[in-house]
Amino acid sequence: MEKKGSEKNCHVLPWLNKAEWDQVRDYLYSMDSSLQRFALDRIWAWRTRCADSFPVAVECTAYLVRCQVGDRSGQLTGDDLILMYGTALVRFLNVIMERQQGRRCVTFNRPNNTS
Repeated sequence: MEKKGSEKNCHVLPWLNKAEWDQVRDYLYSMDSSLQRFALDRIWAWRTRCADSFPVAVECTAYLVRCQVGDRSGQLTGDDLILMYGTALVRFLNVIMERQQGRRCVTFNRPNNTS
């Protein structure tokens, strides 16, 4: 059975609709930590819906915002913040480099053995 033209290009997205996407985006970039936490909760729910096909840019942004929320809360030690920011930035840089390298596996967290 041949698929119709509109079904061939169908993509399943983890968010319900554009309104939910827009709301989470707005909350994520808000200066209100409670709104940011709400947005982060929605993003983690989205992540569980689509596992490996989740947009990496959204995930990286969520990691960085999570660091900011944790930093502003005052509940984390300096070492915890360093670890959180470091991990988020390494992940973010890996994604950028991966895209620039044409999706080759390039990571910053592994030593480069060049002699």
